[in-house]
Amino acid sequence: MVNLINISKITKIPSYITEVYGNLYQKGKLADFLDNDRVLAFLTLGARKKLVQDVVREVAPNSAVLQIGCTFGSEIEAVADKITPYGQFDVFDVCPEQIKRCRHKTIYQKINYEVFDGRRALSQKYDTIVLFMLLHEVPPASKGKILNNALDNVVTGGKVVIIDYAMPSKFNPLWYFIRAFNRLYQPFAEDMWKRSVQSYALNPKDFNWRRTFYRGGMYQKVVATRKTAEHKHD
Repeated sequence: MVNLINISKITKIPSYITEVYGNLYQKGKLADFLDNDRVLAFLTLGARKKLVQDVVREVAPNSAVLQIGCTFGSEIEAVADKITPYGQFDVFDVCPEQIKRCRHKTIYQKINYEVFDGRRALSQKYDTIVLFMLLHEVPPASKGKILNNALDNVVTGGKVVIIDYAMPSKFNPLWYFIRAFNRLYQPFAEDMWKRSVQSYALNPKDFNWRRTFYRGGMYQKVVATRKTAEHKHD
C-alpha cells in the first residue's frame, strides 16, 4: 500500500516559519543537504542514531501512531518499519513541501500524510504521538498548544514521546557555541533550556513522566504516559 496525502483547505503556513527559517522547509539545496543521515550525525555529534533508536523503542508494532512534524533523515522510515504491517502511521506537517519531500522517500511504506497544523484539535486518539525535534522550532505559545493537543489525544496507557534539545551542562565544551548558534538561527530553542517539557502541560498529573538526557544534556527524550483511572490520584 503506497502512502497518501490529505490536504486541509484551512491550513496556512504560520508566518514565523518563513520569517525565522526562510526557505529551509521549502524545496531547495539546503533541505536536500540536511536530508541525509550522515550530515545529521555530524551536526548532532553522533547522537542522531541513538535518538532515532530510542523513539522507535517507544513504538509498539501494529499500533496507531501519529507524528506531528516531518523530519530530515530516515527517522520516519524507521518508525514506519516498526509499526507495520497492521498498524496505522499518520504524519502531519503544516508545510506542504515537507510532506512532499517525505512522501517521495517513503512512497512504498504505509504512511498517511496530511498537511495539518499541529496546534489544531485532532479527530482521533492514538496509542503513541511523536514530537521529534519539533518543539524547539516553534514559539512558546505554540509549544504549549502542540504538546497539550498531543497529550489530549493519546489513549489510556498511551504515550507522547518528545525528542528535543535540552540545556547542556556548563561543562560541555560546546555550551557557548550552541547558545550563540541558537540566538542566531533558532530563537525559540532556548525556551527548551529554561523550562521543562512537563511545565507546558495543562494537566501534568494525568501522566507519568520520564526523561533521558544525551550528549551532556544537549538532547532529551521525554515520555508522558497517560495514567489509568485507578492511578490518576497517585
